[in-house]
Amino acid sequence: MELLVSLALLIVGLVIGFFVGRFFQQKQGVGNAAQTEKQVKEILAQQAQHHIHQTRQSLESIENQCEVLKQQIEEYELLLEQGSEEEGNKVPFYGEQATTYLRNNLKQSDKARVKRVSDTQPKDFANAGSGLFVGRTEQNNAEKQ
Repeated sequence: MELLVSLALLIVGLVIGFFVGRFFQQKQGVGNAAQTEKQVKEILAQQAQHHIHQTRQSLESIENQCEVLKQQIEEYELLLEQGSEEEGNKVPFYGEQATTYLRNNLKQSDKARVKRVSDTQPKDFANAGSGLFVGRTEQNNAEKQ
């Protein structure tokens, strides 16, 4: 009988232990799930802060580029204003009038030109006849003597 009571108590202990174990496992599972969820939230928060940091850097970069562009536009406008002021002070170029004047004078000078053909070459002033007219200079010297 003692053996039977011992076995019965052992079986009851196993059943109670089994249910208690499952109960604690569920609590630990809930605890693990909560801990995992907390870790995921921390990771997402870090990623969000990193994203915000990168976005701010991009925004600052764009603002700097906009300021540089505004300065360049202002400088360009100043150059345009200075250019228009300088044009008013300059003496105008009379291209058409000058062209007409030159055409008229060239036509008149063509009529006045006399075509001259010279049998003699120009003098060669190079030393010892070392120039373009080397052979011709020696012939002229021989003719003069």
